[in-house]
Amino acid sequence: MRRGFAEFLGVAALLLALLLAGCQPVTAPPPSAPSVETPTVETPSEADQTGADLPPAVEYDLGEATVVQERFPADSRFRNMPVQLNGLIAVPQDPGGVHPDGAHPVVVILHGTHPGCPELEGGVDVWPCDPALEQPNYRGFAYLVRALAGQGYVALSININAEYTFGFGEPSDGERLRQLVDLHLQALATAAGGGENGFGVELAGRADVQRIALIGHSRGADNAFVLANNPDLPLGAEGQVYGPAAGVLLVAPAAVAVDGETLEAGSRVPMAIALPACDGDVLGQDGQHFYEAARLAPNQKAWATSVWLEQANHNAFNSNLGGDLAGMRERPDCATLLAPEAQRAWLVDYADDFLTTLFSHDPAAIRAAGQRMGMDVFDPAPSRLYGLPARAAAMAAANNRLPLLVPATLEELRNGPAGGLVIAEGIATLFCPSGFYSPAQIPGTEPCRRITVTVPGQPALALVSWEQPGGALRFALPPGVGMLNFFDAISLRVGIDPLSPLNAAGEAQAFAVQLSDGAGNTAADEPALQYPPGLVQEDSFFGELFTGRVPLTTLRLPVRAFAGVNLTDIREVALLFNAWPSGALFVADVKLVRSPIGEQETLSEPPSAELIAAAEAGDVEAMRQLANLYRPQESLGVRYGNLERALFWYRQACAAGYANAQVDFYTFASSLADSSSDAYLAEATVCLDAAIEQGHQDAIRAGAFQAAFLDKDYARGFYLYALLEEADPEMAQQRFAFAEQLTADEIETAETAAAAWRAENRVRSYDDFFAEVNSPFRQPKKP
Repeated sequence: MRRGFAEFLGVAALLLALLLAGCQPVTAPPPSAPSVETPTVETPSEADQTGADLPPAVEYDLGEATVVQERFPADSRFRNMPVQLNGLIAVPQDPGGVHPDGAHPVVVILHGTHPGCPELEGGVDVWPCDPALEQPNYRGFAYLVRALAGQGYVALSININAEYTFGFGEPSDGERLRQLVDLHLQALATAAGGGENGFGVELAGRADVQRIALIGHSRGADNAFVLANNPDLPLGAEGQVYGPAAGVLLVAPAAVAVDGETLEAGSRVPMAIALPACDGDVLGQDGQHFYEAARLAPNQKAWATSVWLEQANHNAFNSNLGGDLAGMRERPDCATLLAPEAQRAWLVDYADDFLTTLFSHDPAAIRAAGQRMGMDVFDPAPSRLYGLPARAAAMAAANNRLPLLVPATLEELRNGPAGGLVIAEGIATLFCPSGFYSPAQIPGTEPCRRITVTVPGQPALALVSWEQPGGALRFALPPGVGMLNFFDAISLRVGIDPLSPLNAAGEAQAFAVQLSDGAGNTAADEPALQYPPGLVQEDSFFGELFTGRVPLTTLRLPVRAFAGVNLTDIREVALLFNAWPSGALFVADVKLVRSPIGEQETLSEPPSAELIAAAEAGDVEAMRQLANLYRPQESLGVRYGNLERALFWYRQACAAGYANAQVDFYTFASSLADSSSDAYLAEATVCLDAAIEQGHQDAIRAGAFQAAFLDKDYARGFYLYALLEEADPEMAQQRFAFAEQLTADEIETAETAAAAWRAENRVRSYDDFFAEVNSPFRQPKKP
């Protein structure tokens, strides 16, 4: 999405709000008063958050500096722009940090584009202006700076009014900001290294400038995304003494500064987005564009999440601001807003957990933080976060998700991204492209309702409708794909079309999700879908308008809830529309997801001395367990373990011929190859082949899949699947899925060789190999 289009969206949303308000201008309340009545909310007050037990927020001023505006010629008075490097900083009071050397991660907070300097008669503000007259927007995040310092971060809220002013020529998006942030961080790096320190707090050895996160509000959020993802000069690029950014938290974001190319490339770092449901500034919650672009970006590797916070407004996140620009008279869900203190307390909790996922070295803490953020795939998607009504959409990292439907094009309504057919039975499907458009611009898209219903982010999606029960949307899973035991949940994002006569006004919708296995067994679960709050109003130009918002709701169904089917052989995932006689739904995502951190307890102590001694004495089971304990794992972008020790013990156990360790080594190396490096895959494959020769069932399965579906060595894949003819007949049938790739002679040769092997050998399980090991640490494999 180009900048012009983003601006058009904002204008269109504002026009729509004016129409819904009876075409009367919307006036902002006085700065000191809230826009609507605010209730008492049972959450910590701001006074509690900023109590004496928290580190102080110290005002600092690093003096004057100059940023260069390259588009102006050298002799222009606008080329060299004067700026003041000032802001707030808070540092943890304890001498230690969450990093072994005692240094703390750094969090940089960027405020929005609220008027900084007084305006002249023409509406253009003065720059520079008297500091006594400049609005200190950065001070509105003193509460967050202090709270984050109390959690172990060096937090800064910096003055970036210079980025937004028109008083020194029209700003070029991000040009000034990149230089401003660089000047602050360069100074911080110098102070942290024991050099010149103008921050007014002790920083030597206290700030780890190589670990940085960005938090932005409004246009500051927009700019934070650009700083972290600009392909030409991201924050912390090579040659800089700090960074790069480890993640970005976007709070009530606009989507103006980012260009279409950068947006559509997604986010290279983990990203969290907080969308206030009653945003009176960014009326269409355009910040959801960041999430929607990431889910369609072909090279999106990092995870992302987006939270819809009910009854929250735009300005309350910044304690220096008054009520929002636009009122919400046409929004019954916004008739009462959260108390500003409650809204800020929510952000403190959310930001703390987001930073934990980025910087903690404790897998259990990361898992707990993800649960509180609404991202845990083992549980249904929550309706409340941190005690307040909220909904979260979550996109797992690339190696933890398998999409069945992410409709970026019409073709995906026929052939899913997982490689299987998508079949609509007794229902109508319509592809709605992303963006804001009218039926006149794209004929046939009237049911997409892009003019009359606001779906935040205006994502590409499928409209699914039915006029009688019994319809289905079926996703066929190709051979080798339907092993749902590798996943933890089925995740969908769906919304009710509030203007469709096929939906009962005000009533929830429901449909069933059904799994079918190769034996014809089925199991289903039926999630409910909330009807969006809002009013239907008539307009002489647009027709019916829906005043509310329709954020796509996440429905998450744990795989373990589907009893009675073989999760290793699922042939189809289907949406069944039997619960209601008719309906119309916006469907954006259907995917299989898994958690980067399992439910099992994580080790808090090193391996026991007994286990190490046994391994060193030649106990192959102890070797295997040590290797598995040490092997690096990626959890929400954080890596744990010791690769060198893991490799040592895997190699020892493999050399000793222990098949269970050989399989585990291959599993580890294969997973590592999927996410980052295939450096150990070749030697692990040699170990796997040795386990296959011993008849290890899991080794045969893994080798068959590798040969047939990854290496395209169909003859070997056919032979390996045939080895399972007696031990696992259903799995053995997989070989016929690609038999057409072989000649009759090749098939006969493979079948004969497999039969000869079976006559001399038998397929054995993990437990069979455990039983042959004389080890006090022997453990049966968990089901």
